[in-house]
Amino acid sequence: MKELFLIALALIGFSVSAYLYYSKSHNKKIQCFIGHDCDDVVKSKYGTTFGVENTLGGMLYYAMIFAYGILLLFNRNLFIGGFVYYAIVIAGICSVLFSAYLTGMQVFVLKKWCEYCIVSTVVSVLILLALII
Repeated sequence: MKELFLIALALIGFSVSAYLYYSKSHNKKIQCFIGHDCDDVVKSKYGTTFGVENTLGGMLYYAMIFAYGILLLFNRNLFIGGFVYYAIVIAGICSVLFSAYLTGMQVFVLKKWCEYCIVSTVVSVLILLALII
């Protein structure tokens, strides 16, 4: 069951990241349902890290979690206690920490909210919890 949860979360996270990447790269307005600050947040200087779009890193991370979940579906004991499991958990911790940093930038620096970014943060936290519990 954990595998299906990871797969579902990875699909949600990937979809959010892909939508933001597409919108930003095609200079389209990001459609927000709650507020109207998504464009200001995603297209700010905090939308890239070391010259790389944060959304690309997000898509890569979520694709990795998706692949991990699919592999677990076929063999639940495949990565238990192994290097791959610990690498995935470390990636999950890094994802949560980076998401917390970006959320802090929204709250304290930009003073604007992007609901898609918040969804991505929640998904990252839930993935980490699913990995370690």
